[in-house]
Amino acid sequence: MGNRLTIARLSLVALALLGMASCDNKPKTEKTKSGDKPLTVAPLGFAKADADAEVRLTLPEAIRAHPELHTQLYTTGERKLKEFVTSAHTARTDQAAEGIEVPTYFHSINWKIAAQNPRLLSLYAEEDDFQGGAHPNSTFEALLWDKSSKELINTARLFTTGADLTAANAYVCQQIEIERSRRVGEPTTQAASGFTCPKLADSRLILIPSTVNGKFGAIDVLFAPYEVAPYAEGPYVIRVPQSVVRGQLNPEFADQFAGEAAKEAPPVASESAAEAAPEE
Repeated sequence: MGNRLTIARLSLVALALLGMASCDNKPKTEKTKSGDKPLTVAPLGFAKADADAEVRLTLPEAIRAHPELHTQLYTTGERKLKEFVTSAHTARTDQAAEGIEVPTYFHSINWKIAAQNPRLLSLYAEEDDFQGGAHPNSTFEALLWDKSSKELINTARLFTTGADLTAANAYVCQQIEIERSRRVGEPTTQAASGFTCPKLADSRLILIPSTVNGKFGAIDVLFAPYEVAPYAEGPYVIRVPQSVVRGQLNPEFADQFAGEAAKEAPPVASESAAEAAPEE
């Protein structure tokens, strides 16, 4: 376990230092072709590292096409990471005073675009966090951006008010059980694992490109370690075909879905039990 944490921490140090060297935290300016007007270039990252904490925020290049969204993600991420650094200084000072040695804390936020069409942009963040303890923790965040209204939408709005998602919830639970059985190498159920079945509308959802141009063909449900399974099993990413929820979609967004998930749609990383399990 110690070797893995050390390697992960050193890797993050290298990335953070590179980010600090190559990425100014303030918007940069470039000249137009005519050379008479500067253009503001939105930063795509923030990084900071010292003896107590290493932090890094990464945004996708395509986010620059949506300035309002970029501002929200960058501002929120930068503030969160700066607060993490301040907290790390306090915690590690206290630990040092008590003679406790803890590896450098770290927190990274890596935003990625899952899918988009003329109206909606679906994106998610993979967050890694270490504040001492036996292992780092990882979480997901998922957001949906309405390009037309330039606002963030709660993904629960994809479904009608009072939608009956009983069948969809059962589908998600069944898929978790199938995947868990594959990972542990024997048939098992969610009830036997000690974890409850999640509710689709309350989960982190991202949209997946469709075989029909300009539409979404599926919804991926993101579960971080500990949410639906033990830490050693890693994250779970369950794909729900749009046909499973078609009858419960909000009329406001129903026309955004059609077909099936495109074969080239990249899945969110989901580790196997062997890959996710920490070293003892």
